[in-house]
Amino acid sequence: MCCIEEEQMEGGRIRLQSEDGALELEILEETVVNGVNYIPGDGCTGGEDGTCYVMKDTSLPEDEDADYVFADGEEAETVMDIFAKILEGEDITIER
Repeated sequence: MCCIEEEQMEGGRIRLQSEDGALELEILEETVVNGVNYIPGDGCTGGEDGTCYVMKDTSLPEDEDADYVFADGEEAETVMDIFAKILEGEDITIER
């Protein structure tokens, strides 16, 4: 689980810290599915192709910080399909 504090999200980018190290992602969009907030994060830099990660917020409404976990399996596929449709007109292509 990654805990994201407000200062870690700035300029459309998010910095995640885990036991495996740090990862900085560009947040492409945000959506809510069945009451759960999801964000797709792109790990590319400088216009290169990158890996897109789907993360969901597991925090409670009263929590100050957001707790993100990486969505996987069918959940990630379903949400990625939604983001692909949302981002169609943004010159962003999501490939699997």
